[in-house]
Amino acid sequence: MDIILFGTGWRSKFYLRIARALPALLNIRAVCTRHAERAEALRKEGVEATTDISYALSLPHDAVIVASGNDGFVPLMKMLGERNEFVISETSFLRLSEAELDELGDMKGAVAEQYRYTPLYASLMASLHKIGPIDQLFLSGLHNHHAASIARDILTLGDSMPDDIKSLDFPSEMRKTAMRDSLVISGGLEEYVRKIRIMRFGNKLFINDFSSNQYHSYLYGKQVEIRGENGFLTEMGLHTVTASGYPCSVPFVFHRDWVTGNSGLTLSHVTLGEECVFANPFYPAMLNDDEIAIAILIKRIESGDEYPTIFSGILDARLGKLL
Repeated sequence: MDIILFGTGWRSKFYLRIARALPALLNIRAVCTRHAERAEALRKEGVEATTDISYALSLPHDAVIVASGNDGFVPLMKMLGERNEFVISETSFLRLSEAELDELGDMKGAVAEQYRYTPLYASLMASLHKIGPIDQLFLSGLHNHHAASIARDILTLGDSMPDDIKSLDFPSEMRKTAMRDSLVISGGLEEYVRKIRIMRFGNKLFINDFSSNQYHSYLYGKQVEIRGENGFLTEMGLHTVTASGYPCSVPFVFHRDWVTGNSGLTLSHVTLGEECVFANPFYPAMLNDDEIAIAILIKRIESGDEYPTIFSGILDARLGKLL
C-alpha cells in the first residue's frame, strides 16, 4: 500500500518502523509535516518529507494516514474528505464535538483502532466461544476510545450507549518508573487518578478501570476478565469446566523467538493449551505487538477484509467520552 503520512510525532513512528520492516506491505511515498526542521531530519534518514500538502498529495498513493494530533485535525480531515481520499486516522476523535463527529461520519476510510489485532486481544477474541454467552467484561489497561472499541467488540454492543453508569475518580500516588520513551529509576512519587466506570447495557456489564499514568509505568500490566456461562478468560488464559464438570485452567503462552541470532525477540504465535489461537502473519519481521496489530490492520484494508471504519471510530469516541 502506497501512503502519504501526515505527522511526525510519536503516532507516526509506528508506520515508519513498519515501512522499514515490511516494505512490500507499506510504502511511505512522503511524510507531510508543518515543521521544516522535522522534514529536513527525515530527509537525512532517507525518508521523502515535505511541508507542502499539495505536493505530497500529488504523489501517487492509495491512502492517507493522519497522525498529526488534534491541532488542525478537523479541517485537514474535511479537506481530505472533499478530495475523496481514503483516510486512515491515527488521531483520536475524542476531543471532537458532536457536530464535528457528525461532519466526519460519512468519510471513506478506517480508524487506527488496532488493539483488537494485538496478540493479547486477538487471542482473547479467538477464545470467546469457549466460555459460552458473555455478559461481563472487566478491562484495565486501555484508554477511553480504545477501551470502548474492545468493549463494543467483546460485548457486541453495536452503537448502544449505557442504560446506567456509575463513576469514581480516585486520586493517589505511586512510584514513578517510566516516561513515554524511557525507564525512570529516580524513585520519586507521581500523582495519578484512577478512573473506575461501571456501565450496564441491558443484561451486559462493562467495568473499565484506568489510571492516568497506566501507559507510562512498569508497575502496571493489562488486566482483563471476560465472564460467560461456562467460565471466564483473563490475560493469563482460560478458566472453565471439563466435559465431566471439573474446573480447569489453561494458560495462554506467548511464544517469542530470537530473530537473526540474538539480535531481537519477536512474537511468532500464541497458544491456549494445544491450540494455536494467534499466529503472527509477519514473523520473522522484527515488530513489537503494537506494530504487528497495525500491520494486520493495513493488510486487512489492502485485502478488502472487514476493518474498523471512520464511523466505527466515531462510535468508539462517543462511548469513550464516558470513560
